[in-house]
Amino acid sequence: MARNITLSDAARKLRMSKLTPADRKINSELSELKMRRSPYVVMYFRRGRLVVENYITRRSFQIDLDGLMLLRYFSTWRTASQTSQALGGYTRESIIHSIQNLKASGLLITKGSDQDKLETRFGKEWLWPTASRYYHFSTKIDDPHNATDEIRQYYLSYLKGRRQPPIYKSYAGRPKIRLRRQNGVEAPFFRTLRSRRTTREFSGKSISINELSKLVYYSWGRISSYKTPEFGELLHKTSPSAGARHPIETYAIVNNVDRINAGIYHYSVRDHSLELLKTGDFRERCVALTAGHSWTRNSSVLFIMTAVVARTAWKYRIPRVYRAFLLDAGHLSQSFLLTATALGLGAFCIGIFRDGLIEEELNLDGISETVLFVVGVGQPLKSRHQPRQGILSDYSWPM
Repeated sequence: MARNITLSDAARKLRMSKLTPADRKINSELSELKMRRSPYVVMYFRRGRLVVENYITRRSFQIDLDGLMLLRYFSTWRTASQTSQALGGYTRESIIHSIQNLKASGLLITKGSDQDKLETRFGKEWLWPTASRYYHFSTKIDDPHNATDEIRQYYLSYLKGRRQPPIYKSYAGRPKIRLRRQNGVEAPFFRTLRSRRTTREFSGKSISINELSKLVYYSWGRISSYKTPEFGELLHKTSPSAGARHPIETYAIVNNVDRINAGIYHYSVRDHSLELLKTGDFRERCVALTAGHSWTRNSSVLFIMTAVVARTAWKYRIPRVYRAFLLDAGHLSQSFLLTATALGLGAFCIGIFRDGLIEEELNLDGISETVLFVVGVGQPLKSRHQPRQGILSDYSWPM
């Protein structure tokens, strides 16, 4: 007797229903489509159940052994007709039904489809093995995460009443050398380091185009460049980059800058200019793009940092180099924060944002160029943004 083959509980549903004329039409159209398993499917156990996940689409499904066998069969391009003929021990209806499930879930892709083209481009451009690929896509955010009720519930569920890990580490009983306190007049750079604060309250006043120019130049601008026989022209910026590849591109959502119309711009490193992409008031859009951080609407400029994958992947092929993207974004963010502080501006950085929404806004595919980090700047509500007394204490001078 022929058996059912299915993804998850499709067999039970199949036994409870009969094929309609519409089902038969779909099955007929499906029979000759060439399909194969997505190359970006991973499998793991979750609470004792086998799960398959396409980490590009970030969709996961419970699967049984028959469904797993079917996925394995589609390691090369095949049609549903070929599959039903090859798997003679299973009913044709269950095979077609299971293929429909696998296709709808994004585990099977159709030859020539948009998903096939996207995944092919991904394979050509992301030249690192699975570890870095999986980490990047599985950590993307699609939904808002900063509703007041959600934050409160998170605190009650996970933080309240639980002992925090210590903020200091020391080796008791080991010899210590006391370092000297820095006396006398500080160099301006050290005063800038001591003055840096995260600012989330802005006055709403504009910043000048001169302030914006300096901020962008000393954060992302080309300080100089030099020629090499092996790698051509390489850039020198205020922040380091692995192999001098500098994969980061920067987009500015301008909300309130003197002499610059509100809109979305791309920063051109080549000629230190802003290239207009869209005009309009994007203050509320800033809140949506940053997953609900409402105070971003009052920033003068919100900067989005992306990575052009090919710049780094061309030279480095090991998965560890994916960390270089994140390190580069960190280096650049610190340069940005310190430059803003030196200019007397308030600045912040955000790691929580909606990847897909930003990629849609900037017309990025998330494969060739992908979002990494967000920073912003504005006029602080107070001229000197001081920490709240009783919450933060200044230990910048060693005792």
